[in-house]
Amino acid sequence: MNQATNWKSGWTAANPLDIKTGLVGKDDGTWVTVPGASYRDLGLAEATGGLLRARHLRGTGTTDWQFHDLDFQWFFVLQGEIKIRTEDGRDLTLGKGASAYQPPFWRHQVYAVSDDYEAIEVTGPADFETVTGRDAIKPARAGEFAHLKGVYTFDEPDEYVRGDGPRAWSLYRDLGTREPTDGRVHIHIIKLDTEQPSPKGGTGEHHHSMAQWFMPIRGWIDISAEGQPDRRLHAGDFMKLQRGAAHNAFDASPDYMTLEFCVPADYETVAR
Repeated sequence: MNQATNWKSGWTAANPLDIKTGLVGKDDGTWVTVPGASYRDLGLAEATGGLLRARHLRGTGTTDWQFHDLDFQWFFVLQGEIKIRTEDGRDLTLGKGASAYQPPFWRHQVYAVSDDYEAIEVTGPADFETVTGRDAIKPARAGEFAHLKGVYTFDEPDEYVRGDGPRAWSLYRDLGTREPTDGRVHIHIIKLDTEQPSPKGGTGEHHHSMAQWFMPIRGWIDISAEGQPDRRLHAGDFMKLQRGAAHNAFDASPDYMTLEFCVPADYETVAR
């Protein structure tokens, strides 16, 4: 794949970052209060050497028009809703299950947030500058990303497709990050198809040529991972797996649904 954009953090699909294996449980972490919101850090900055950051947010304030000088911004609404305006004239209400990829230097304004708003947000790099003002001048680097638009997806039944082969018992919803990140990042939702029996023994032990994190958003899953004790993960648990780490998802509740973040977007899966 030809790289269309250069990220200030330097990594590409061909030379991707890795993520150290670890877990931040749904009750772990310190909630930090800021004006209008609170958040807990999910350990992704430490696990990637500052190349990515993930936060679990509760509430967020309204904003002036703004853009961020970064490589990557994405968020997923866990509950409640947020209303935003975008530089290409869209006026959007993002409710539970909605996903937003916003390109570098993408002007947007948050103008309403429900009291119960809760989201997962990932940015890269972990530290970046926010510039406010409808007419604030973008730096020269912004021109490289000018062809990109925000990608906003919603939790609709026709957005899910069935997996292939041994994954035919799962349904997948692509959240639209592969193309605008030049294959660096693929994010999707996986849920079990209640009309298809799950395979006995789960996925079987396997590893990927990509690094990943995943977070159940409904139900539970039992997982074994290299260097980690067997665990039952519940909604809100945030699991990170480094590239090549062997693991097996050996049981799950019928209502299981998870967010999965893969680096790079194209990878191989090898059974053990």
